[in-house]
Parts: sequence; C-alpha cells; structure tokens
Amino acid sequence: MYKWYGRVALVTGASNSIGIEICKSLVQHGMTVCAVVKKSGVAKLEELNRTLFDVKGKMLTFECDITDEDQIKAVFRHIGDTFDGIDLLVNNANVMLKGFLLDGKNTADMYHIMNTNVLALCVVTREAVKLMRQRAMERKDVGHIVNINSIFGHKVTACVPGSQPMNGMYPASKYAAVAITESIRQELLFLDETVKVTSLTPGLVECDILQENANDELVKLMPALRPEDIAAALTFAISAKDNVEVHEIVIKPVGEFL
Repeated sequence: MYKWYGRVALVTGASNSIGIEICKSLVQHGMTVCAVVKKSGVAKLEELNRTLFDVKGKMLTFECDITDEDQIKAVFRHIGDTFDGIDLLVNNANVMLKGFLLDGKNTADMYHIMNTNVLALCVVTREAVKLMRQRAMERKDVGHIVNINSIFGHKVTACVPGSQPMNGMYPASKYAAVAITESIRQELLFLDETVKVTSLTPGLVECDILQENANDELVKLMPALRPEDIAAALTFAISAKDNVEVHEIVIKPVGEFL
C-alpha cells in the first residue's frame, strides 16, 4: 500500500458498515479520504473521525445526495480545486429495499434502487475519471475504480419454500453494476486511460442491509463476512503492481451456499 501514501480517495456510501471500514483502512494507510454521505450519515463519520488519531492520513466528509447530479458535480469541483484530482474511487453507495416487483405500491422504491445502485454509480464514475485524467497528465499515475458489488449481481437466490422472496429489484441493479463495470473498463481501454477497474463482490456481510433482513429464513441459515473483510479485499486489489489489474474478487464466508 506504500504507493497510495498521500494519495486521494473518494468513497461513496461512506457511513454504512462497509464504507466505515474502508475509510478507516485507507486513512490508516496514509490516504486522504473524501467520504461522501447523505445527511443522515454525517454524524457517523464525525464519530469515526474522532477515533482516527495517530494515523497517517485524514478523512474529509462531504454531504451529498448521489442521486442528484448537480450535487455530485459540486463535490467533484470542490475536490478538484482542493486536491487537483483523485487517485482512487470506491463506489460503495448501495440501497436494498424489500418489495415484490409485482406489487403496484413500490414503484418509487424501484426507482430509488436503480437511481442509487446504477445511475449514480455511472455519474460518480464519469466525474471521477475526469479528475483521474488530470492526475495522469500531471504525474503519469495509475488511477483505480473499485465497485463494491454483491453476490446478488451473479445469482438471484432461491428463497426457502414458504418464505417471502427478498430479491425484488436489488439483483437487477447489481447485475447492471457488473455489466457497467466491464463497460467502463472497455471504454477506458479504448480511450487509452491508465485507470484500473475492479468489481469486489462479497457474499453476505454483517452490515446494515443484513440487519434489516435478519428475520429472513435464508439469512438465518448462513454465516456472514465482517465489514473489515471487505476492506481487506479492497486493499489487496489496489495493492497490485501497476502492470496488474484485478478484474474481480468474489469473497464469501466459509459455509455460505449462495
């Protein structure tokens, strides 16, 4: 991780369980972390910042609704003016809401899932690449984009007979994220940009979303990863030598059968 010392990272969804561990890890490795959160997550990051003493890096909090393109652009303008670019983007913002696709009452939830997990990912990545290009021209550096995905982006899980399906629109958004990750990689290759792209796909994780679905029969049957396991996998991916690109990492807890 020595090559990331003093570099700038942007992490979306920074106040959820996985985001907090990622921010903590990157700061401990000497990075300046721009932690992007919606208003409700600011207090969590303020609390985290109070624990980050005697560390090599630092964390700055940016309040932003990533489904609002104008707010996203404002954050990137500020970061560009302050740091002259970024080196690492971690797309970790994520929302999973219960609800049947065939239920006519949850259309707003379906839009919210796709706007957050798919469209916002595209807009944030587009703005980040602009600043990574700036870095590449100045330093000849290699940037890196890491999309935190989900095992639901590879498999729509079967539910325990008699229990309510928990999938809904969420797997569709994660399948889209897998496809978008590869599309971005191909576009960067075509544009001859020195930016790596990694899809980090965890199985079940002890996180906010899992707690919200704790009564699901499938969740009860299986072990779960810890948020720090995801942060460790991210560290592995971005620590590869400049000529090595880790396309995808899939990690599961021992005993998971998704």
